[in-house]
Amino acid sequence: MTFGMVLGQVLFPVWFFQGMERMKYITFLNILAKLIFTIAIFVFVRKVEAYLYVPLLNSLGFIVAGILGLWIIFKDFGIEFKMPSWKEIKHQLKEGWYIFISTVAISLYTISNTFILGLFTNNTIVGYYSAAEKIIKAIQGLLGPISQTIYPHVSKLMYESKEYGIKFLRKVTFLIGSFSFVLSLIIFIFADLIVRIVLGSQYTESVIVLKILAFLPFIVGLSNVFGIQTMLTLNFKKAFSNILISASFLNLVLALILVPSLKHIDISISVLISEIFVTLSMYIFLRSKGIKIIEGKIV
Repeated sequence: MTFGMVLGQVLFPVWFFQGMERMKYITFLNILAKLIFTIAIFVFVRKVEAYLYVPLLNSLGFIVAGILGLWIIFKDFGIEFKMPSWKEIKHQLKEGWYIFISTVAISLYTISNTFILGLFTNNTIVGYYSAAEKIIKAIQGLLGPISQTIYPHVSKLMYESKEYGIKFLRKVTFLIGSFSFVLSLIIFIFADLIVRIVLGSQYTESVIVLKILAFLPFIVGLSNVFGIQTMLTLNFKKAFSNILISASFLNLVLALILVPSLKHIDISISVLISEIFVTLSMYIFLRSKGIKIIEGKIV
């Protein structure tokens, strides 16, 4: 990711549009950023030597979208920006500390897997795992916008009435659980065909990895509801963070123990076990607090 892309994402006020439940602005600005990049590529990159313009043009699209997003906030919502006090900054840092740690923990047991695999194997084995993992992440990406869309609404419901918030989450759990389970089942059944079409016949070793990881969309979909949509909106931030930190250590230990013998198969098993641990831990924690997301009646 280039500096320009990072700057564009910093400027882009996703947090504001999510909080105001105006997701159409996020969709419009994201499409605009990609459209600017795509058109600019055809206009300016006509020779191989011009490849250096690609990251520059990509950054330009994000920066333009970010600036336009800020302009919309000024114009349509009448928001005025002011410098926060040091006391306010400290408060927000304290409030966001467990979320920050949780994000680091998630990165540790997802991004680090490829690195660990590379330490004990070779580029070919890493390639088998990474290729299948990218397919899973692409499928999981379908659930991301759903999570972003409903989070502000769930937060509002929980603030107004915990009972109504939980009732809404029961419906969400059923819908996301059903949708993600079907996706996972399709991936598992057609893993061989998917690998041959998407990756090619030379990636036959990725089939077993894809089958092991096939149910991650379902498992992660549930953990998203239990964790982000429920635990965070009910202010169980510390418990949420502790579960993810524990999962990162579990994944690390399993990977270091098993990778030398099972290679790409092991790292896949480590990820699957870690994600199951996260989902079950969140479910058990909520149960201990008397919060029944699954057992409750869907109305």
